[in-house]
Amino acid sequence: MSQSAISPDRYRGLNRAKRDQDAPLSFLAAFAREPFTVGSLWPSSKTLSKVVADSCEIKPGATVVELGPGTGAFTGPILQRLNGHGRFLAVEINETNVKVLQRRFPRCRVVHGSAAQLPDHLEGRLADCIVSGLAWGNMLPRTQNELLRAILKSLKHKGQFIAFAYAHAAWMPTSLLFRQRLRRHFERIETTPIVWRNLPPAFVFRCWRG
Repeated sequence: MSQSAISPDRYRGLNRAKRDQDAPLSFLAAFAREPFTVGSLWPSSKTLSKVVADSCEIKPGATVVELGPGTGAFTGPILQRLNGHGRFLAVEINETNVKVLQRRFPRCRVVHGSAAQLPDHLEGRLADCIVSGLAWGNMLPRTQNELLRAILKSLKHKGQFIAFAYAHAAWMPTSLLFRQRLRRHFERIETTPIVWRNLPPAFVFRCWRG
């Protein structure tokens, strides 16, 4: 088993991971320091995390990537869906969060770096599913372009891209631009119902390449 392969037994205790690392105060502090990177005042709820994980069509042996995992709100449920039968790569730009992820999920491959360098981080592999925890609505257009290029270059034919967005920001110019780009690059796009049990309420994009 490679270093990035997942042992089924390793993640039976995922729900016992340190909850204090997802404490709201830590998110408030991070948002205050880096609002355009963190993009959220509050950690994602368990309800939203489940919707994100359930949106992933993961087959045995799949390679799954998570961009901007933060402290791992989505990571645990996604790993449970993999159930040890695949590879997982987390790409996180915040050094403090990288240390938290490495402590919470020691058998996963966690890279401290930019999502824009995803093809390099994958080392020649292509992903079956890429999950985004990035703040697309906060990004400048050129940053959206740069990251989507990296994602498309790293995703298999018929691969899946999952991203969430806040309901209140759905009609912001940057959010509308993100939707336009998704329609341009993906054959099929679905959105989930709004997850009201999240602060703020959010929904999930489910996108498939042609």
